[in-house]
Amino acid sequence: MAVIEAIATTYLEADAASVTFDDIPSTYEHLQLRISMRDATADAFESIYLQLGDSGHSPVDTGTNYARHYMYGYTSSAYAGSTSGDTNIWLGKVAAATSVAATYGCLVVDILDYANANKNTTVVGLDSSGTGDYVRFGSGLWTDASVVNAVKILGNGNLVRGSEFTLYGLNSS
Repeated sequence: MAVIEAIATTYLEADAASVTFDDIPSTYEHLQLRISMRDATADAFESIYLQLGDSGHSPVDTGTNYARHYMYGYTSSAYAGSTSGDTNIWLGKVAAATSVAATYGCLVVDILDYANANKNTTVVGLDSSGTGDYVRFGSGLWTDASVVNAVKILGNGNLVRGSEFTLYGLNSS
């Protein structure tokens, strides 16, 4: 039977540039982020990013050690692509300043085998812009074979008050 435990939750009482979970215990098989958020950038939708860290990075790796693959749909169009040598993993798009008022996008992100120092960490995510116009599935890779003990979520603009971020630990038994 799978076990899921909440490790930490951050609810923004004021706009913030980013949210970081650090000192993550290495006692789980996988991590999961569940996010409900809005970005303050003056667009209808805005990109959200993830950075990972270990004891050698303070608190996360901001170097060009990330790669990503993505597929997404926007209204009646579909897109796919990949990049490498990035400074973060693109998680997708959420509602921004010119979206319908009080609309928040949602993201579910799995960080697989984060405590295994013998391989690179893989991230898989699914998001929705919150308005029904944008849906994305993607994966990312941190090309540093280290144990992850910090996760940082950031946007192009500030993360808006009322956004909520919960980090879970997952075990198979």
